[in-house]
Amino acid sequence: MNIGEDLRALGIRPSKRLGQHFLKDTGIADWMVERADIAPGERILEIGPGLGILTERLIRKTTSLTTIEKDPALAKHIESKLSIEVINADVLKAELPEFDKVVSNLPYQISSEVTLKLLEHGFKKGLLMYQKEFADHLVAEAGTRPYSRISVMCQYRADCTIVRNVSKGSFHPVPKVDSAIVELVPRPPYPAARSEEEFSRLMTILFSHKNRKVRNCLVSEHRRLGLDKKAARATADNLPYADERPVKLGIKDLVAITNSFIEHTDG
Repeated sequence: MNIGEDLRALGIRPSKRLGQHFLKDTGIADWMVERADIAPGERILEIGPGLGILTERLIRKTTSLTTIEKDPALAKHIESKLSIEVINADVLKAELPEFDKVVSNLPYQISSEVTLKLLEHGFKKGLLMYQKEFADHLVAEAGTRPYSRISVMCQYRADCTIVRNVSKGSFHPVPKVDSAIVELVPRPPYPAARSEEEFSRLMTILFSHKNRKVRNCLVSEHRRLGLDKKAARATADNLPYADERPVKLGIKDLVAITNSFIEHTDG
């Protein structure tokens, strides 16, 4: 497979803005599809199929494949090459169908947004290719440098594991960094936040200042919380872990903060 020639023939230049790096290593594609362990009848979702290296392997495993591609030229190419229907749309704006598993080499630039969107849906397993640095954030443990809001939001809803590292030479054009395949296995949140929306909002605020004490984060961001400074300080004083730093707190601790915050600000 000469991806460069194929792209030139289609008049396509990989977009840096869209984070387009096309998987060219057929061994990696084979491995991802086998790791997905697709059972007969399972509904599979693929996002950003590119030239179809994963797609052509997925259609050998399932008769129920939904493929979403933003680039109209690539969507048309895959439809013609593989005789399948491709949804030509921006996945962040599209309504996702019901699916059992998702297998994708995701565009780098939308990794965070698309992962959180996927986790709003009930599915069995995801095998997703990310930049290695982003993958490290997804699986990071509390107290480590990569631990961030996306670590919390992903691990709140799923078990996240790096199952294989992939060298940058496996892509065209060659990116500046290596990649990694992450396996996501969704599960019900435990413990659960009383409000998913409030949990997400608080994590955004706390991890904007993840090395400051929880109390100081909330007081300095009182306007974003819809509180005056005095009310924010009084609320923060009543929260668990108020003197701890968000980066040091596990998900159970952060849920406890959220639920206590809701309790002290309701009504």
